[in-house]
Amino acid sequence: MADKHSGNQNGSGNPEKNNRSRSDIPGIRRVSADSKMSGVRKPQPSPAVRAAKAKTAQTQSQNKTQANARQQTPTPKRVPAGKRQAEIQKKKRMAAAVLITTVLLISVLLGFGIYHLIRFLAGRSSRQTDAVTTTTTTVASSTTSITTTESQTETTTIATTTTSAEPTPTPTPAVTPFPAGGPDLTGYRVVLDAGHQMTPNKEQEAMSRSMGGSKDKSAQGFIGTVSGTDESEINLSVELLLASYLKSLGADVTVTREENDVNISNKERAELAVSKEPDLYIRLFCNAANDSASRGCEVIVPSSGKYTSEVKTWGEELGKKLEEMTQSTFNGCKASGNYTGLNWADSIPSFMIRMGYLSNSDDEALLLAEDYQFMICKGVAEFIATMPKK
Repeated sequence: MADKHSGNQNGSGNPEKNNRSRSDIPGIRRVSADSKMSGVRKPQPSPAVRAAKAKTAQTQSQNKTQANARQQTPTPKRVPAGKRQAEIQKKKRMAAAVLITTVLLISVLLGFGIYHLIRFLAGRSSRQTDAVTTTTTTVASSTTSITTTESQTETTTIATTTTSAEPTPTPTPAVTPFPAGGPDLTGYRVVLDAGHQMTPNKEQEAMSRSMGGSKDKSAQGFIGTVSGTDESEINLSVELLLASYLKSLGADVTVTREENDVNISNKERAELAVSKEPDLYIRLFCNAANDSASRGCEVIVPSSGKYTSEVKTWGEELGKKLEEMTQSTFNGCKASGNYTGLNWADSIPSFMIRMGYLSNSDDEALLLAEDYQFMICKGVAEFIATMPKK
């Protein structure tokens, strides 16, 4: 009995039970002999457990990084209320200064523009007043002359009744306003036209008898870039001076207008010129360009008519005479069919002179000077002397 009990205690009584290894028991991993020698190996966690631990470690790391960042970020300093108010006041003062400066600049520009406008209007009014004064003076001089003549006649009559008659004195010739000299133009018939007029006429008229198309009866002239003088006034001034000079040299002269306040179309001026059957028809104009450096004079002639083969050569000669007398640059002669006043006068030798550029301050100053205007007159007179008479 004792052996039997002893055998049950050691497990030798049931060989199958004793022969079961620990690896056959669920949940127990088999350990090799080497593992037993080095010590028992701990069981490894499952993948889900490892992932959870990794995520927890990552979250802790991010929280630690954010905490460090918050600790390193400097807390903005609060600006004292007094200093903030001072800065606001400084900005307000700067804005007010900019606004005041802008207003002052605008006021100066407006004042400058108004000043020049008043100066232009005053100058124009002064020129008109001078013209009226000159006319009044001329009339007064004529009246005085008539009165003086009547007085002399009465005196002569009284002297005749009392004493013997005395010989009548030779009258003193009128003083010419031009320097002595100039070609003899006796026998020449000339028509002069001062281009444009005070008030433009936008009504249309045919450009020519042979071509289609129409243009304004009288377009607006150019304006002086410095003085503001209207081109029509300069053209008229030169026309009247040229007419007086040519008459003093013996020419028979007709002008299309003697004042600025007229309403005569370009066609009507040409028809007037043709009716006089002149040796020359000369139109006086100024010029202008977008380029303020453009200067000089030019001549334009009709591109059709009786004198087509000759008039361009004559125009070149006219330009050379003007260049010689005025020392202005002659920019050449061209034939054109774009000018109503030339197209309707192509049956007579017709020339348009553009005397200078009102868009150039130097040319403008010359065109307003009477001495320069007279040099233009001399150039025209020298050219007329080379033309054939009818």
